Amino acid sequence: MSGFFRVAFEGEYFNQKIVNVFHYRSAGWVTGQGNPFVDTLGALDDIIAELMTTYRACLSNNHTVVRATGVGYDDAYAIVTPSPLERQVNLAGTNGAGETNGASPCAIIGLRCGEQHQINLIAKSKRNRGYLAIGPTHDAAVDNYQHLTAGMMTVLDAFAQHVDNQIVGVNLLQTLVPIRIHTVYTYPLGVKTFIGRTYSDVLGYAVRRVTSVRRSRFPEA
Repeated sequence: MSGFFRVAFEGEYFNQKIVNVFHYRSAGWVTGQGNPFVDTLGALDDIIAELMTTYRACLSNNHTVVRATGVGYDDAYAIVTPSPLERQVNLAGTNGAGETNGASPCAIIGLRCGEQHQINLIAKSKRNRGYLAIGPTHDAAVDNYQHLTAGMMTVLDAFAQHVDNQIVGVNLLQTLVPIRIHTVYTYPLGVKTFIGRTYSDVLGYAVRRVTSVRRSRFPEA
């Protein structure tokens, strides 16, 4: 293995910032060839090509994906990119312009993760899972019991099928494996202390039928 890659899709919905984060590890990189994430846009372009079309299909026309940014790490999870990689996207969602109850309502895609592998130290997370919060969801896509409609479930499932895919690079000749990063802390005497970091491969997904909200997307007072 040669490094990790953190990619953020940064969007805006009526001035409210919305971010979803994806992590990958490099597999099949030739030993001694170095770290593929040091200073290249190739991996970022490959991820955008894999995810962006179906991601935008889940989003309101009023939600604009402004940019995609990437940061590379070595096998010890130390940053190796001289500066964050960035691609301007500036494309709106394609799921219609229906009304929403603000920016906070969202649909959850739960990620099924495999065994945890050590990055730093020996701690392991008790919560070996991950999720993506996609939204805001249209009011018309949610019934009176906070269940997503069948149509919205289908759109989300189409995107999720790409989230757990391994990406065989075109712009950068490597295989990118989707993962989740787990960082473990302890709090002796109320002091936050880092005790370890692991990763686990994303092996599958489940689109949750019941919607949720993200407090970080509430409007400021």
